[in-house]
Amino acid sequence: MNLLTKLKVSEIFYSLQGEGARIGTPTIFIRLQGCKAKHACFKAGIKCDTEFESGKEYTIEQILSWLELNAPQCKEITWTGGEPTDQLTDEMVQIFKDKGFFQAIETSGLNPVPVGIDFICVSPKVAEHVIAKNFPKGVHELRYVRHKGQDIPKPSIRADHYWISPHSDGFDINSENLKHCINLCIENGIWKLSLQNHKLWNIL
Repeated sequence: MNLLTKLKVSEIFYSLQGEGARIGTPTIFIRLQGCKAKHACFKAGIKCDTEFESGKEYTIEQILSWLELNAPQCKEITWTGGEPTDQLTDEMVQIFKDKGFFQAIETSGLNPVPVGIDFICVSPKVAEHVIAKNFPKGVHELRYVRHKGQDIPKPSIRADHYWISPHSDGFDINSENLKHCINLCIENGIWKLSLQNHKLWNIL
């Protein structure tokens, strides 16, 4: 893999993981641009964290330089998007692994994740049969977004952690969606509540 290979990146930033099993963990977020599953999200009324009009191309070498300059104390990367698996490859993941980075990924389930990823979070935006095909061995966590009135998820794969997250209104937690998700968790007994705590903390 050539270090001059390019990725289209929306943003790179160092912050704390705000959701799920790794909440509070310092991590470098590399948000990749674009998503082939975006229409499914728009149809479901889910607003993506990534806008699709801009983005900058970074070589692998430039990303490594950014990491060394801006967060030399951190050896954890979270690949997110958009849909990171539209661009990320086995070879790219291996380069960062060789540099000692723990790598998590947040994906819609549209594609299998590259070999070498250490922690897989699927927030499903595609049909369950697609997820079952792409993740036959399961994942570390499933994180479903729910609006008021939507039923408990019926996943097609197993996970170490099952999360329900209320759909937010931008940086504001929607109280009706939150109450609905709390009730789903209490009534079911297996699913756990995950808030986008970085919004409460007022950080990226």
